[in-house]
Amino acid sequence: MTPSSTPEAPIVREARAADTGALALLLSELGYPVTPEVLSSRLQKLPSAHCTFVAELEGAVAGFAGCSALDIYESDTPVGWVMALSVAERFRRRGVGRALLLRVERWCADAGLRDIRVHSGEQRTDAHAFYRACGFHHTGRRFKKSLQPPQG
Repeated sequence: MTPSSTPEAPIVREARAADTGALALLLSELGYPVTPEVLSSRLQKLPSAHCTFVAELEGAVAGFAGCSALDIYESDTPVGWVMALSVAERFRRRGVGRALLLRVERWCADAGLRDIRVHSGEQRTDAHAFYRACGFHHTGRRFKKSLQPPQG
């Protein structure tokens, strides 16, 4: 890129089976290590009302986002739930996350959804600022409890 040229824009497309290795690396970079084989199995179990998009930049998968349409108790219509959004560290602050989120928003709007929600760990303060800049607002906290498998 020369000083007078504009930065390359990410290309967002639907994820393909061949992207599984790149998605596994992105999840691992985010702190959720997984092998491509295990991730492939997980992807096959996702509900039919789900989308996974990847963003390409400089010929590489730079990030991905996944969203599901979920029925919830407090709404008459399903909501979009961003299940994952990850951008490789070397591609951050280059419009990849925003391009992915805009594509997810379009998918949700096309599906008739009026709300999009996302969880983000408390330690991910940069992500919180990003979501606010994209029009999201803080609505609460999430809690987690691990359960033991049933005995015998």
